[in-house]
Amino acid sequence: MDFSLNEMQEEFKRTARNFFSEQCDLASLHKFEEDENKYSEELYQHLAELGFLSIVIPEEYDGIEGDLLDLAIIIEEAGYATLAAPFFSTIAYGIMPLLKYGTEEQKQHFLPKIASGEIKFTGAFAEPNVNYHYEHVYAEATESDGRFVVSGKKLFVPYANIADYIIVLVRTDETKAGTEAGLTLLIIENDNQNIELTELSGISPEAMYELTFKDKSVPIENVLGEVNDGFEVTKNILETATGLQTVEMAGVIRRALDITNSYVKERKQFNIPIATFQAVQHRLADMFTAVEGGYLAAYQAVSRLAQGKSASKEVAVAKTWLSQKGQYVLTSAHQLHGGIGVEMDYPLQFCFRHFKRLQLQLGNEPYYVKQLAKSIAESKEEQYA
Repeated sequence: MDFSLNEMQEEFKRTARNFFSEQCDLASLHKFEEDENKYSEELYQHLAELGFLSIVIPEEYDGIEGDLLDLAIIIEEAGYATLAAPFFSTIAYGIMPLLKYGTEEQKQHFLPKIASGEIKFTGAFAEPNVNYHYEHVYAEATESDGRFVVSGKKLFVPYANIADYIIVLVRTDETKAGTEAGLTLLIIENDNQNIELTELSGISPEAMYELTFKDKSVPIENVLGEVNDGFEVTKNILETATGLQTVEMAGVIRRALDITNSYVKERKQFNIPIATFQAVQHRLADMFTAVEGGYLAAYQAVSRLAQGKSASKEVAVAKTWLSQKGQYVLTSAHQLHGGIGVEMDYPLQFCFRHFKRLQLQLGNEPYYVKQLAKSIAESKEEQYA
């Protein structure tokens, strides 16, 4: 595939790179992390004003009507800047699901408000003892008088503290417990009624929460997709989210490489820059190869998604490669930096912490290796059938 950028995409990239480099300097990143909400609302509104939230939204809903590759360029730059904000969660769990599965009424109601920065979305899928294997979801929703009443816990929900709406996977048919059937996605308004939030501590600067729903009432018109068909919808939503996430990962490790490349040219040993040492040059070459491979794998996955094609294998390849090789890049970066790499006043630690969240979120490396192995096995069976 040719992933060279057209003129408009080059402009997107320049605008995003300049914006994030100005707004996400080291002092600002520390400021965002120290904020009680773990992000800057002012910066988020700037994102909306620049059209970064509306790139893939059609013009009829106040969007720019770009494609998924245009969006991926912005997300890559956000990853390069190690941005912590409800930007990705709103795109992955708000814009993309609504575009594909939302009713016309839902699109008209939500998309213009998302584009303007008025509302934010997040997604709640995992539960205690249920991570990746969503057929075992047990948070339940019972229908009564044209509404669903939701009870249960959800884990690892990004920016649930400030999200206006949460897409939640629940079980609506208890007779199908433990299977892919009987699951439904609901758009739940986060109005602080019958929802308990517990902040989860972690290595990442991003805000993460556990949610407890206690007889939360939800209008039946807030179903996303069809009742009892939530598993396939969730699978497709998370495939797109993971594809976009791999582009963000590629941006993070590219930043780590650039930081390291600059540092080894400045640090001297025996009165000469360590960049002149052959061992350092070989390590940088290996890091560069890993970054480029991840970039190509990520954009291959997003390219197929943009064309409306199945991308499960490509997403698995990209997530596996970036999880493995990204870890190598970050480890190598720290080794070449020595002690300064872990200093909180040095940008490399933001790369490492941002990467570790992305590495584990939406399926870790062993999960995707297993998925990839299964896909390869099925392909061979079809080939020899």
